[in-house]
Amino acid sequence: MGVPDDTYFGEKPEGGGIKYGEVRAITNDQRKLELLKTRLDVLLIKQTSEIAKRDEEGKPIIWSPFSLCVLTLLSIETLGRVLSDMEKIKKESDFEQSKKVVTPIYRMMDKDLDKKPSKGFYKGFELIHGTSDKKSIKKYSHVIHKYQRNTFNHGYQAKGVYLDHTGTPFWQLMEKEGFMVINPYLFWDRFVETFNSAFEEILNPKDKKYRTNALKFFHELIWE
Repeated sequence: MGVPDDTYFGEKPEGGGIKYGEVRAITNDQRKLELLKTRLDVLLIKQTSEIAKRDEEGKPIIWSPFSLCVLTLLSIETLGRVLSDMEKIKKESDFEQSKKVVTPIYRMMDKDLDKKPSKGFYKGFELIHGTSDKKSIKKYSHVIHKYQRNTFNHGYQAKGVYLDHTGTPFWQLMEKEGFMVINPYLFWDRFVETFNSAFEEILNPKDKKYRTNALKFFHELIWE
């Protein structure tokens, strides 16, 4: 059964906590999805937003750009797993599941992240890394995934995607130099907008694609 019934699951939309056993007893799909959103709102969005706060002048109240970026990357993959057909992805690939999960979310955040890197970018990239890596980097979002997400998670270091809290928009392409720059605060803001937009579709009974996948995610969450 996985997590014990008396373990805290999250908050209810109307307020107050709810345990796994109570959630497992629910049969209404709309209620399940509302609880999923509230769980993520409270345990992911709200808590991460605390370190993303800025003052009236736009200056960070808590100086934690690296941690904020790591949590944003984690959040992107979480939303990707909610929206994706994980059974299909697992059948298609054993080694690139994570990339396939996050790529659609980056596309939702900015369509330009779905574009193929230019020849100039590949050339600059090769000068830095000693290889063009064209096989694994077919979109700009793949650069973020492999050279920021992976290196952050496994060594808390960026390689090919760097942070600058003063830059706008949330990501910039340094094409000739062969790297990208992300403003972690704007990166988080854009993710939250994407998250809320995605859940508007999930909670719409007329939506089938995202709703079906979100329910599968929910069932795995409470039973495995």
